[in-house]
Amino acid sequence: MDLPDIFRPNVARLRERKDREGLVKALEYQKDPAVRREAVKALGELAGPGLLDPLARALGDPDDGVRYEAVEALVRLKDPRALDPLAERLLDEDSDVRFAAAWALGEIRNPGAAVVLVGALRDENWRVRTEALLALSKLGDPGTTGAIVTALRDDYWRVRAEAAHALALLGDPAAEEPLVAALGDENWRVRREAVKALGSLRSDTSLAPLVRAIGDPDDNVRREAASALGAMGTKAIPPLVSALQGEAKEGRREAARALGKIRDPSAIEALLPLLQDPDEQVRDEALLALGRMGGSAVKPLVKAMKEKGFSELDLRGRKH
Repeated sequence: MDLPDIFRPNVARLRERKDREGLVKALEYQKDPAVRREAVKALGELAGPGLLDPLARALGDPDDGVRYEAVEALVRLKDPRALDPLAERLLDEDSDVRFAAAWALGEIRNPGAAVVLVGALRDENWRVRTEALLALSKLGDPGTTGAIVTALRDDYWRVRAEAAHALALLGDPAAEEPLVAALGDENWRVRREAVKALGSLRSDTSLAPLVRAIGDPDDNVRREAASALGAMGTKAIPPLVSALQGEAKEGRREAARALGKIRDPSAIEALLPLLQDPDEQVRDEALLALGRMGGSAVKPLVKAMKEKGFSELDLRGRKH
């Protein structure tokens, strides 16, 4: 019969007593990694002075679960000196630990982490690359724009989408041209994030690409483009008015939607002909856009109703 291990630390009791010294000592218990994992978690919950060194040592534990928990515990310390030991874990043999390290470096927001996070963009695991991009976006260092732009060409769409998202948060105008190129990505999620990023730049030169995006094959991308153009205000009106005359019904519909968001009366005359559009959804969006312009649209709308063709429209039956 196996004898009970009288030397096994009772982590639950140590946690209850908030015995940091006892928990640190429990990290040395080699017979069961589960004890060390629980001790690390408890130390993270009891974050306080003097714990940086023992938790940093736990990052070198032979058990990957202990190393993972040590990463999370170090973040709770909110100690800028955790940068170096966390950065080393980006080279850990376990991808989950590397993922956690990338997340942690984003959480502590130490500008010094930018260089190692850029290196993590070459990690063999896509989850690590994605998390490194998210962390870089939190640091907000314009010097990392080039590396993030390179990730727009990653083999995996999730990484490319996160790269576009990171560039949106970074807001660096230097990323505009690569983001325009990303509008041609094969994956609609990447194109949608590229649209969001271009919209956030609010650049005059991004107007034309965004207008083209309202004719994207995917409805999610089209709607995002319309939203982005609507947020850009009156300077988006001329290209949107031109898009109202496009061949693709989806483009006409989203252009009308965007003009409705802008609510500028100067677009009323251009929207009126769409009340006769062959596509019902386009007609509905044009009517909604005119309705959002309030009193300014009443007289032109009444006039149009009296003209040939418009008098037959049953506006009362349209959905709002």
